[in-house]
Amino acid sequence: VITGSGVQTAGASQSLTIRATDASGNTDPSYTGPKSLTFSGAGSSINPVTVPTVKDNAGSAINFGTATTITFTAGVATVSGGNNGVMVLYKAETANIVATQSAITTTGTDRLTVVASASGMNKFVLSLATPQTNGVAFTGTNTLTAQDAYGNTVSFDASANNVTVAAVSPLTGAVSGFSGVNKLTSASDFVSGVANLTTLGMKYTGNAATGTFTATSATSGYTGTSGSVVINPSTATKFVITGSGVQTAGASQSLTITATDASGNTDPS
Repeated sequence: VITGSGVQTAGASQSLTIRATDASGNTDPSYTGPKSLTFSGAGSSINPVTVPTVKDNAGSAINFGTATTITFTAGVATVSGGNNGVMVLYKAETANIVATQSAITTTGTDRLTVVASASGMNKFVLSLATPQTNGVAFTGTNTLTAQDAYGNTVSFDASANNVTVAAVSPLTGAVSGFSGVNKLTSASDFVSGVANLTTLGMKYTGNAATGTFTATSATSGYTGTSGSVVINPSTATKFVITGSGVQTAGASQSLTITATDASGNTDPS
């Protein structure tokens, strides 16, 4: 039977009390000494992947799913010196903590139900679809997500902390389409911690190349960088003529005529 707090913040710890009982819930005083328990019922965080842990009686943090030595006295294991049952969770979820030792396990209401919540804002995750077209609003799934240190999504208000989205070299053009042109500045830009950049109208205008984009908050410097995005030229809207700047009457010269989009990228189509 596991007892403890029903709420916990990702990355924080709490102390567990574990009782060995008979089927009627009576503590068994003969269950004494170091016992090998395996904990389960909580998931790993996603970014980075971090497995929940429980400290053993030596103070080592042991991953869920791995045998953990817990010391019992007269059927009860309590935290001793910051060890022997200190649990850390990393994924924001409702976890149901189970301990198992051979045929003895935790079931039903004897499990500890813990609502684990995200910790404080730590970073952005910028996910962009590829390829995209120069000068055209991005298509596909394009999102900017506010996360804690473990990849749990957290609420974010861009009106209180503007977020600038910019292209990174070799992309030299400008980002636009947002409430603040190249910035997210509205309280409604993020919904439950996620900004849908497709819906918001993200656009890149400039040279056609392959590069990444960054998102950076005005305060605290939260950042995120996308994967590589291919920017293709848009449809030709003009001709660019090149040749010699000097010529003699009656003589000839060869011209080069290039069909380009509005940003000067050659349209191969």
